[in-house]
This record gives sequence, C-alpha cells and structure tokens, in this order.
Amino acid sequence: MIEKVIAFIIRKKGQHPQLLIFKHPANGFQLPAGTVEENEQLEVALRREIAEETGLTNLKIMQKLGEQTIFLDQKQAVLTQTLRFFSWPAQAAKRHGPLCTRGLKVNTFERKVGFTRVRYEEFDTSKESQTLLWNSEGWLPSEFLTREVKRYFYILTVVDEDRDNWKILSDFGHTFECQWVDLDAIPDLSWGQSEWLTYLDDIDLESI
Repeated sequence: MIEKVIAFIIRKKGQHPQLLIFKHPANGFQLPAGTVEENEQLEVALRREIAEETGLTNLKIMQKLGEQTIFLDQKQAVLTQTLRFFSWPAQAAKRHGPLCTRGLKVNTFERKVGFTRVRYEEFDTSKESQTLLWNSEGWLPSEFLTREVKRYFYILTVVDEDRDNWKILSDFGHTFECQWVDLDAIPDLSWGQSEWLTYLDDIDLESI
C-alpha cells in the first residue's frame, strides 16, 4: 500500500472563503498533495508536501476530513520505493533511465521471475490535444509495486498570507503558479481531483 495526503487550504478574503490551488505547467490546476514517505507521520508529510508545492509553512491544521482507499486496475501500479528501472528481469541487470520516485504511477505489462515490466509516460495535458513529453520502460521488482492507494484529506487555514498569487520552483524543476480562488469559481482540477471537493460539502467554511 502507498499513502497520499491531500490539502484543502482555506483563507478568508473579506468575508468569503477561498481555496488554494496551483497550476502545473503541463498538468493543469491541482490541489497540494503528495506521497507519504516511509515511516513519515501523516501530518509531517502534509506540511512537507504543502511547503514543496506552495512554499507555505505557516499553517494551522483544522481537521482530517476523511480517508479513501482505492485499488488501481490490473494494468497500473504505484512504486513503493525510489529506484531506477532494470534493463532486464534480474537483480544483476543494468539500471537505466531517470530516478523514479516512490508514489509514481506506472503502466504494467508482463511479469517474470519476481519482476514486472513497466512503462512510465508523462503527458502535457495543458493543451486541447495532450502530448507525450517523454516515457521510459524497463523492469522493476514486483515487491516494490502496489495497486492499493490510501488517501487522507485535510483542511487547513493559512496564517498571515496576503498574496493573491505567486510562483514557486518545485523540487522537480517545474514552476507552479499558486493562486486563491473563490469556492464558486474553482476551475476543473486535473487527475479527477474535482471529485475530492465533495469533502468540503459538510464544512462550515464561513466560520473559519
């Protein structure tokens, strides 16, 4: 199993609550979210991911809104370790390609002697017709792959943050454009994240 944390960061603009989102240069609007590292506490992971993707550190965690466990289909998996692909299905095989991080989703193909052949593809989905930016293929030990993903949803408030928008260089070299949006003007979020907004339905955001 791999664990993920998702942050709904709220502030008041006048009397109106706003939600923090960011725009990925290739993958559209998203909520701050990411993978929990091994032996990392959930709230530590939450604050780390927020800092990496938005630069914000002065935050108050209001509450955990819920949990969700999903199982990917048979042709997908998520890495539980950070490593490079093996050139063939053997521990002595040459490693190749970029370092693939824990939590990365890959497509899976044949399995052989404790290994699974996988492919990672990264697309630019910011345009009307998505474009393949790059891909890499190889073998990974099957023990380092999982189809079970558990998500934890949190709501937080920000302390002393007056900027309406700003940019931050992420740890993977992308520039994220952070911005506050009114709750009735949230754009479509990538990767099905718009469905997560239902976690806010029972929260009295006006009282925050």
